[in-house]
Amino acid sequence: MNDTSIPDLVQQGLAAARVGDIEDARRLLQDATRQTPDNIAAWLGLAGVVESLAEKEACFNKVLALDPDNSEAKAGLVRVQQKLGYQPAGPPQEPVSEPDPGLTYCYRHPQTQTGLRCNRCNRPICPKCARRTPVGFRCPDCIREQEEKYYSGGNLDYVIAAAIALPLSLLAAALFTFVLNRFGFFTIIIGLFVAPAVAGFIAEAVRWGVGRRRSRYLSRVVAGCVILGAAPFLLILLLAGNFFALLAPGIFVFLGTATVLARLR
Repeated sequence: MNDTSIPDLVQQGLAAARVGDIEDARRLLQDATRQTPDNIAAWLGLAGVVESLAEKEACFNKVLALDPDNSEAKAGLVRVQQKLGYQPAGPPQEPVSEPDPGLTYCYRHPQTQTGLRCNRCNRPICPKCARRTPVGFRCPDCIREQEEKYYSGGNLDYVIAAAIALPLSLLAAALFTFVLNRFGFFTIIIGLFVAPAVAGFIAEAVRWGVGRRRSRYLSRVVAGCVILGAAPFLLILLLAGNFFALLAPGIFVFLGTATVLARLR
């Protein structure tokens, strides 16, 4: 395993500890300390999952050897030594009420204690905020920042998309309502093939219209246009009591929105 994967290994170990999988947490954190003996976060996390007080003491001593001013290790060592029945030499350390070793508070939920950290910005995050990615846990802000780089479109693209998708959707819904319904029972079979193809054409027309730029809500805007385009025809048929005729435009709406959401995501 290369060095770049060590932060992920530590985060996964801390996550396992938080959900109660102590054995897996111990294994992951021990692997991290073996591969990078100077990893303070790994030693602090390991101190929280090893079984014996002697092992905890060794972990805290290792942290203090690497960072003599580490407050979490000092507080943890005081607690361990008190349980072992003796007081450490030197001036009194931080009070016992300090957070558990390896734990801090989520930056989005200050009342929630956590041992997880975003592997990009290193801010503490609780399990509710943590987003699992192929490279480890990340916070919502870092996820959004990466998405913003991916989405290159602007608000004007939504206007262009609506201007293209709505007229095409109205035309397609009209064809489904007044043409496809003439095929009787075969309406279902034909609609299952034609609806995704027509919606795919609308999606590609929008993609061309916005210069192939990506926008966060582009697929939803186009899907909304598909629904709006079919809505007048569905309403007319519903008021006329022609319930069987609702089938064709209904297929267009159902399969059309699914296709658009898949093609423009």
